Amino acid sequence: MEMTVSSILEVYTGLGGNLTDTYEDIAGGIPVADYSLIPDAIQALAKIAGSTVELPAVSAADNGKVLAVENGAWAKVEVPEAESEAY
Repeated sequence: MEMTVSSILEVYTGLGGNLTDTYEDIAGGIPVADYSLIPDAIQALAKIAGSTVELPAVSAADNGKVLAVENGAWAKVEVPEAESEAY
């Protein structure tokens, strides 16, 4: 999960955000660099991107699924199986 938060924060800084930024309504106002939860990182990304990020609702029935873009929107999908290539 840490790698995912780091990846989201890379996009955040790529869009002009600063890891020292703070948002009182996210993670108790701690600096963005200290975020450890994916939802917090996504909320900060939404603030810097100037839009709302809409994710599908999830439940325990969705365990093992991942997010992917389908028809221009986030959707829950089964994890694709790795394809092995002969070299």
